[in-house]
Amino acid sequence: MTPIAETEVVQACQALFGKHIDISRDFLHYMQPSGVKSAYRKKAKETHPDLFAADPPHIQKKQTELFREILRAYDVLNLFFEQREGGAWKPGPRPPPHPASDRKRDETRYRGNVPPRTLQIGQYLYYRGMIPFGALINALVWQRSQRPSFGDIAFRWGLLDREDLDRISRSCERPRLFGDKAVELGLLTIFQVNTILLYQRSQQGRLGTYFALNKVLRQEELERLVRELNEHNTAVLARSMHTGRNQNVHA
Repeated sequence: MTPIAETEVVQACQALFGKHIDISRDFLHYMQPSGVKSAYRKKAKETHPDLFAADPPHIQKKQTELFREILRAYDVLNLFFEQREGGAWKPGPRPPPHPASDRKRDETRYRGNVPPRTLQIGQYLYYRGMIPFGALINALVWQRSQRPSFGDIAFRWGLLDREDLDRISRSCERPRLFGDKAVELGLLTIFQVNTILLYQRSQQGRLGTYFALNKVLRQEELERLVRELNEHNTAVLARSMHTGRNQNVHA
């Protein structure tokens, strides 16, 4: 299967996330299926033709086309994830930099309260205002660059051959993640897929290490913030459990 064009991936991202979002090369590297799925569900609910059944025909036609565009974008991004995990997608030449705009974006720091939900270390550091947005993106790209692709691992372990990899990529069914397709085609078991995913994650360094290595934060400062993050997540989970118990009592 021919690798999907980067411009097509960017257009799909803009359809789901909005044209105001900066879809950079780094964005494509750290973008995750869960975020795309959430954006798709939100957009699908907003544009579903059933919501406009009472509107004039031209409005119905316009909304139907918008809904189809959302579906196409979701399919494109699922195919992108499949090719990225299988090692088939390679980014094109990096566009010329725009120093002024890039610097302004990269130096942007969050100003506000820490969200009352469980967070990972990179998110926590950003929401605490300890690191700028650009540093978070760079850390995510650094972490992902250490992780071998799903297809490469399966091939090295002798679980899939080149013909199998090509068969998965050429599958004509609705695009899904590489491992899911391998299971559907009977080429891998769920246990093998989970084992590969665990190994894949084990090959990437801890995100906090990036900030210490690049002297964004001192090691002792990072350790203190990790402890604060653990306290934050523990408090969030405790509140969630307390709320759940109260709801059960009043049910």
